[in-house]
Amino acid sequence: MSKNEGYSNIERIKYAEKAVYLSIKLDVDSTLLNSNKNLSYLYIVNQKFEKLKNINFENLELAYEIDDTLSVANANYNLGYAYYGLQKIDSAYFYYFNAAKQYDKLKDYKLQAAVLLNMANLQEAERDYIGAQNNVIKAIELVKKLPINAYNLDTQWSLYNTIGIITGELHQYDNSIDFHKKAIKSINTTKARLYLSSDDIYYYKIYSNVNIASTYRKKGDYNLAIAKCKQIIKDTKLLNEDPTTYAYIVNELAYSRFLRGESNDNEIESLFRQSYSICNSVSDIDVKQTVSVNFAEYFKSRNILDSANHYANIGYKLGKELSNNKTILKALVLKSKIETGEASKQYLYEHIKLNDSLILAERANRNKFMRIDFETDEIKQENKQMSRERLWLLITSISLLVVLFFLYILKTQREKNKELQLERQQQEANEEIYNLMLSQQNKIDEAKSLEKNRISKDIHDGILGKLFGVRLSLDGLNISKTDAATKKRGYYISELKNIEEEIRKVSHELNSEFIHQAGFLDIITALVETQMTAYNINYRLDIQDDINWESLNNKIKIHLYRILQETMQNTYKHANATLVNISFKYEKNLLTLTVSDNGSGFDLNKSRKGIGLKNLDSRIKEINGKLKIESKINKGTTITINVIVSSH
Repeated sequence: MSKNEGYSNIERIKYAEKAVYLSIKLDVDSTLLNSNKNLSYLYIVNQKFEKLKNINFENLELAYEIDDTLSVANANYNLGYAYYGLQKIDSAYFYYFNAAKQYDKLKDYKLQAAVLLNMANLQEAERDYIGAQNNVIKAIELVKKLPINAYNLDTQWSLYNTIGIITGELHQYDNSIDFHKKAIKSINTTKARLYLSSDDIYYYKIYSNVNIASTYRKKGDYNLAIAKCKQIIKDTKLLNEDPTTYAYIVNELAYSRFLRGESNDNEIESLFRQSYSICNSVSDIDVKQTVSVNFAEYFKSRNILDSANHYANIGYKLGKELSNNKTILKALVLKSKIETGEASKQYLYEHIKLNDSLILAERANRNKFMRIDFETDEIKQENKQMSRERLWLLITSISLLVVLFFLYILKTQREKNKELQLERQQQEANEEIYNLMLSQQNKIDEAKSLEKNRISKDIHDGILGKLFGVRLSLDGLNISKTDAATKKRGYYISELKNIEEEIRKVSHELNSEFIHQAGFLDIITALVETQMTAYNINYRLDIQDDINWESLNNKIKIHLYRILQETMQNTYKHANATLVNISFKYEKNLLTLTVSDNGSGFDLNKSRKGIGLKNLDSRIKEINGKLKIESKINKGTTITINVIVSSH
């Protein structure tokens, strides 16, 4: 009667519970286990996770008692599902892991693949993308061994779709698109059509194409993203059958057009409003949160700050409700840009705090899943050992009852000691994890401080020097209206654009990026020529031909570039020189940079170090170099920097 779909779900559960009650009275383990399995299925259908958990603990115990491996695997599977529904991720992964091992022993590839897919979804939600990717790849190989039917086709599509999402999160966009295309291909064959309904195939294609459009947009291929969105929206069936997905793809179209930089704001705004309106009409807050933050970004770009703030607040609120950290982070960034003063700083601080906590949580989750994998196998080995010990005790008990009694006492005491030891080890492990977290936070703070100092040096040494030179040159040209002056003004305006580009580069460059943009010799030559021309100072540049710049450490090249830049700037600002000699020499693993001028010089004993010389000292220490300054009043200054290098 519980299996009769003519009854309501509540009635079916009552009949199943009655069957369990009668099975308990009958007192036959296999009968009770089958009745419990039937009731478990109804609990799954009706999402009664707490009851599902309790009954499957009973099933697990019964299955071990009658040595039913398949029932052990099924009970673990159901416990994983129950804990997932209860949002207890650690326990869910633990029981899924056990189920996967059991199905592997049974060679039940169908259910093993399904469990691995669930494990991957757990890991993807916890941002353990590498672990999730590994489990999906294992599952795909298992599905390839299975016959074609509706269940296996659904699993296969889900696996390709999941790995497409995972690789997208890893920014492997081309791989992500390939996997989504494989998902479509897997259900778009002649054999697949024999087992899947036309509606199933329709929705599989829609969802895969939506993911492809989204991935194109993330990759920056806005034209392909827009074309794919338009292709999906052409199907009028989607709006009637699945308005949530339709609202999502309309939002994708609007956002892609906005990111492409289209000038037709009215059309883009209309698309955003259409998507937002559909979300309201179907009460879908999941898509609505995405639409809201994208709409806020659009209004921010048009400087319509009231509307931008309104939709950013909606996105932030919905992100909080759904615990969607991506939405929360994006909303916080937008609000920090929309607001000013302390309010802006507060949103930015909240963003940094949340982002740092997510990084720590992501690392902890990866370790957590790896630890479950390791500890589960370890426990299984211990269980095997215990089984062997019990077998030995059973054999010896026939003839040695007295010895068995003492062995039992000894074994019980050992188990108690082992439990105490495990508890002590767990406490020590928790203390160690806490100390590691504190240590990691200190390292993060130290790295932030070092990066601030580096950016300060780069801005002072590079950008301010160039701005100073260009400003002086433009001041000199302002009094002249000749064609030559106009041409020079154009040149220096172009130079200001270059400085603007350098400011942007300083904000984003990694430690060695600018060195790889061109040969170091070309960079040095361009630097000297540009600054000396701007300063209207004659110069001679002598660089030894056989210096192997490519073998030189990038860190040394970066600091030499900035040291030379700061030295030339100081020569102009303080020396009143008309000629500067610059040379690079290499001999016996010693690289020497010499900068000398014919300027006014200074008294080394009386001079004070400004920020320029302090930066110079700091940079030379970074590369373990030595600095020598020689200067006499009215006889010029010579600066020599020696750096020991390992190869030539």
